[in-house]
Amino acid sequence: MGKRIMIIDDEMDVVETVRLRLESNGYETSSSMGERAVPDTVAYEPDLILLDIIMPGMDGFAVIHELKRNSITSKIPVIIFSGKPKAAMIELFGPEGVAGYVSKPYEPKELIEQIQKVLGS
Repeated sequence: MGKRIMIIDDEMDVVETVRLRLESNGYETSSSMGERAVPDTVAYEPDLILLDIIMPGMDGFAVIHELKRNSITSKIPVIIFSGKPKAAMIELFGPEGVAGYVSKPYEPKELIEQIQKVLGS
């Protein structure tokens, strides 16, 4: 059974593209967005979270804050997956213990390498 990855993003075309890429590399996936992101993540119990920042309703900043406060999800590594510049994301999220950053539009190889680095696979 492959490692489980939760994709939290409001752009369904991005979610589907990433899902296909990850599943073709042996990962299991689920997706969510906004207010459902935290309860869906708790229920799915992923090994890794790919998190977009700019989403309507509950944005990525609020999602990561809630994930880090929840005892079930606080230790799950998070890769920020955003159109924002990587340097800006590092500055904003460094103290939150984010495991990595991938900028959109993304290079498929970079995404898989970042995931493998974080998961140790």
